[in-house]
Amino acid sequence: MYHWTLLEYGYSMTDANLKNFHIIKTVDSNEIGWTLGYMINQTNYLEPEYRPARLITKTEFSSLVALCIILMILSILVAIITMVHFQRRRGY
Repeated sequence: MYHWTLLEYGYSMTDANLKNFHIIKTVDSNEIGWTLGYMINQTNYLEPEYRPARLITKTEFSSLVALCIILMILSILVAIITMVHFQRRRGY
């Protein structure tokens, strides 16, 4: 729906001139990624008051990384304990 609205109202496409419209993915064997490039380029022109604040601080990032490492170690320990427990139980 977005694309149709953009073509019809943004670029004034009608049924007559839409027949000549072609979507291409490559030009001279180079892939086109104009929407992403345009978006990245336009973010440089945002006024500072409209730019998003920093989403996470370095301290918060470090804390999250430490928490992930702790949870990973705990998960590995629980898996090892569970494997040992079932091996001992199977021996009975």
